[in-house]
Amino acid sequence: MNDMILILNYSDEFSMETARRLRGEQIYSRIISGMTTAAQIREIAPRGIVLSGEASSAQGVFDAGILELGIPVLALGHTVHMMLAAQGGASAGVAINERKAYIEYGKSALFAGVTGGERYLKETLTLMLPPDVQVTASASGCTIAFENTEKKQYGIQFELERNDPEGSAILKNFARDICGCTAWWSLGAAMREAERALTEAAEQGGRAVCAVSGGVDSTVAAVLTHRAFGERMTAIFVETGLMREGEGAMVQQTFDALGIPLLHMDRSGVVLEALAHRRSMREKRLVVMNCLHEEMIRQTASMPEAKTLVLGTNYSDFLHGGSTSDRWNDCEMNVLEPLATLFKDEVRAIAQQLGLGAEIAERKPFPALGLGARMVGEVTGERLQALRRADSIFDEEIRLAGLDRKLYKYFPILTSSDPISGIEMMILRAVTVSGGQLLPARLPYDLIERTVRRICADAPTVARVFYDETPTPVGKETFT
Repeated sequence: MNDMILILNYSDEFSMETARRLRGEQIYSRIISGMTTAAQIREIAPRGIVLSGEASSAQGVFDAGILELGIPVLALGHTVHMMLAAQGGASAGVAINERKAYIEYGKSALFAGVTGGERYLKETLTLMLPPDVQVTASASGCTIAFENTEKKQYGIQFELERNDPEGSAILKNFARDICGCTAWWSLGAAMREAERALTEAAEQGGRAVCAVSGGVDSTVAAVLTHRAFGERMTAIFVETGLMREGEGAMVQQTFDALGIPLLHMDRSGVVLEALAHRRSMREKRLVVMNCLHEEMIRQTASMPEAKTLVLGTNYSDFLHGGSTSDRWNDCEMNVLEPLATLFKDEVRAIAQQLGLGAEIAERKPFPALGLGARMVGEVTGERLQALRRADSIFDEEIRLAGLDRKLYKYFPILTSSDPISGIEMMILRAVTVSGGQLLPARLPYDLIERTVRRICADAPTVARVFYDETPTPVGKETFT
């Protein structure tokens, strides 16, 4: 399938925003590494290419041969400077920095229907264009956009923003009018493709095993797998002891209600013992992932008829860590990731289409490391108890205030303790997302006050509780 736009990724956040915008116009888009070569892109043969980066002067790697493939290219943000250099032009010092400027658009198929107006420009450089490249948008005498009309190569020095109708119009013009993409992609099409892959696996015979965590991704994958395999399917949930309060019971109740067989394995004692003296996130994550892997292998080994392993990997997981299928080479099963092309919000929409309740469809993201990802230092039973109770209290107060759906994430973090007194400190974190930033939510003071009072009463080892007011770029958050 080459009826798509290929997005070369130089910024996770803006690449995902670009993909969402294109999919909103029913244009299929696929994100790949900015290190991808011209030869690799020739094999894929997309109808168009978007170079997606932030509006800053950070450098990346770009194969100039991409411009000789005869495929339309649109460069956004700092990727403009890489493309311009490959075209024979150059970039100089900063002309406009972190201020609004009035942009005037010239005659260009890329800007059809886009009117001039003010726009915030984070960083705009002075550009020196080669003879075959023309200015198509400017602000305060500075080149904002340019194009080589004959080769269909376009550059814009700003990135797309959230709630940016002009950005959507530009992408639509590029994908549909310049590249000739058709509007074929939809959630329905994505779900039909997932069902097709699972049905083909079911027709080959054998049993399917689906690894589940209780989150929306793995639950949707399990429902689709159950539809395809029927009684020849088992979901496996491994209790690591790092889940939130009552979560194991909730997972069991959910799958009972869905009529999906669930094998609930408790490995909490083994995990806690293996985590002893492990302090870094990397060490802790490795312990938990190894335990999950070993238990899945152990359980599937006892099912000789199991031929298909289904994982709930979504597109964000794929972008940040790559496909997980190669980690299961020792399972001797066919590994399927039916949701691997869908973003989290798209999986949520499918969950609603499948009739899953809001408790599942709107469940907040939770790391595979569980509460261990929200604890500085060693994981112990006593520290887990304090953090689990604090998490439950904070969640209850947020929900009672009706803020749970308005917030992107909210959770407590347990910091390192005093080695002599054993006294701990806790940090409350609640954020919304705007413009590629995680912004601290302005929670009501009485909500924070009640939360702090209740945590100190229920977790005696916690002496101080703070609220984190630090904004953080999306993808750069220390705790998840």
